[in-house]
Amino acid sequence: MGAVAGSIGIADPGDPSLDQGLDLAASLEGYLTARVSVRGQLGGSWWDITGRGFTGTVRPVRIDGNVVYNWELGVWHPYATTGPGVYHYRSTTGGRDGGDTEVGWNFGGGVEYFFHRRTTLIGEVLYHKVGSFNTPATTFNDGSYWSLNLGVKGYFGK
Repeated sequence: MGAVAGSIGIADPGDPSLDQGLDLAASLEGYLTARVSVRGQLGGSWWDITGRGFTGTVRPVRIDGNVVYNWELGVWHPYATTGPGVYHYRSTTGGRDGGDTEVGWNFGGGVEYFFHRRTTLIGEVLYHKVGSFNTPATTFNDGSYWSLNLGVKGYFGK
């Protein structure tokens, strides 16, 4: 069995000179057992730079590969997830564009609510642990951030 999901929410960066912003994510999941799945997720966020001697934006894009374990509690399915990721930080600072790619790790969890046999509402919180990243104007010492998303998931197969 497989599933596809889409979600929208907020991303709260760890660096104090980056404002929280919009987060979008899409995932494709394959089930190894009824409780364990592997998931690929593509996501992106948008942050404004504040409190520095320049303005600009940082737009991280992530590709995460996770293992997910879920528990069945009737129509509610809480889950935990973890896995590695590649994080590309696109930036515009001081009128100059740049990019930096870093490897990171994410972990968190969420809950699914089955409102139909093959369709759920999802809520998820993830912590993305990433080190420093460079922009044309400066180095940001903490590329880590929290993402909080709500979305819809549809199951297919079997």
